[in-house]
Order: sequence, then structure tokens, then C-alpha cells
Amino acid sequence: MADKELQHSLNFDGSALTVRGVRQVSEIDDKQAVFKLDKNVLTVRGGGLNVVKLDKEQGVVVIEVGSLSSIGYRQSGISIKGLFR
Repeated sequence: MADKELQHSLNFDGSALTVRGVRQVSEIDDKQAVFKLDKNVLTVRGGGLNVVKLDKEQGVVVIEVGSLSSIGYRQSGISIKGLFR
């Protein structure tokens, strides 16, 4: 993938979540997915998470979602946990 900045977007249709602008998939299991975007880290939490499409060239990930409990952003390199040690 080129080094140009990718615009990111989310689209949830009730059973699948499409994430665009993904630079790296950091972690994924059936309860949590963590994606590195250009300037942020996106965390998706829920149940029954399963990757059904991964397009590294376009930066697109589609996740099948059984249940969605939260979606959160944090700035790359900054952790709330690190602030309160």
C-alpha cells in the first residue's frame, strides 16, 4: 500500500461492519478487533466477530458481527492506561 493518507470510514448494516482506511490489523478474535488507521487506533468490541474480507491494497476490512457492544478511537501512541499509572 502506498504511503498516502487514507480516509477512513465505518459502515454497519446490522450484521457486518465495513472499515475503510485500515493500515494494519493489530488484533482480532471473536470478541475484539483492533485496527491501526493513519492517525488513530480503532477498537471494535462485541461478540461473534469474524473477518469475512481483508483487502490490504485498498485498506478495507469487513467483519461479520454477531453483537456489537462498542466502537472506540484513540490516538496512535497515546494510551489512557499509561496516563494513570
